[in-house]
Amino acid sequence: MQILETHANNEKEAIQLSSEYLGISKDELELQIFQKASGGFLGLGTKIPGIYHIYAVEGKTPVDVVIKGVVSTILHKMGYKAKFVRFETQEDGKLYVEISSPHAGFIIGKRGKTLEAVQFLANLIVEKFIHRQPKILLDLENYRERRAEHLAELAKKLASQVMKTGKSRLLDPLNPYERRIIHLALQDSENVETKSEGNGVYKRIRITKKKTATGAPPEAYDMESDIPEDFSEEYQEDSQNTAILVETDSKSDYEKEQEEEHRVLSGEEPVDSRDGNTMILETQTKKNR
Repeated sequence: MQILETHANNEKEAIQLSSEYLGISKDELELQIFQKASGGFLGLGTKIPGIYHIYAVEGKTPVDVVIKGVVSTILHKMGYKAKFVRFETQEDGKLYVEISSPHAGFIIGKRGKTLEAVQFLANLIVEKFIHRQPKILLDLENYRERRAEHLAELAKKLASQVMKTGKSRLLDPLNPYERRIIHLALQDSENVETKSEGNGVYKRIRITKKKTATGAPPEAYDMESDIPEDFSEEYQEDSQNTAILVETDSKSDYEKEQEEEHRVLSGEEPVDSRDGNTMILETQTKKNR
């Protein structure tokens, strides 16, 4: 499976550059020539590096190296660079991959949608190589933890509003991992309950007052517990029918989101979000011109 595209003057240089970037030995990779290097007309003019496709070798190339190559490929095709900080297998079996980048705001995107799209694509591509769900959890600049804290705080804020008004509140579409955070934040509440609504990967959560709670009368709404046990399985189930959207705005929406979150937590209505275009694959690790 192709995991990288390298631009170099010859095959030896391409293998050297690729093995150094991925941090593995040369025999753990395979190379195929996509386009040979050109020395210009009659040896004159600008030399054009060749394009070499780097393939993982089943049984030899480590999974973390495959992930590094795939994620690098996706990000580079989008025009971003990133460094890999940490690979860690968590207790629940998920592979936590932490990266850093000077383009963090753009890679994260509004409400983390761009980061989610990169993660989704990486899981699908790596799965074809290892023949099982890799359960990659991609993180950038500690975004996951900060997002989880915000969602838990938002859930409690909206639950308080539901208790005061008796009216249900409907959140913006969330992925299974984020919906789980909302459900868990309110699962022990004696006054409100939650339920997911909609189809596909991104569903909305409605927070409703329990019939046994005191205060304003609740809306007529039948409520059930809806806490997904494994968000990666739900991703897999909907992967054939779900469009993965990646924002391509020239200005980072992540910074706008910080202001929006402040408004939401101050009591204003959550703003529904819509995203832009889909982007995918191939990269180069270095150019010699």
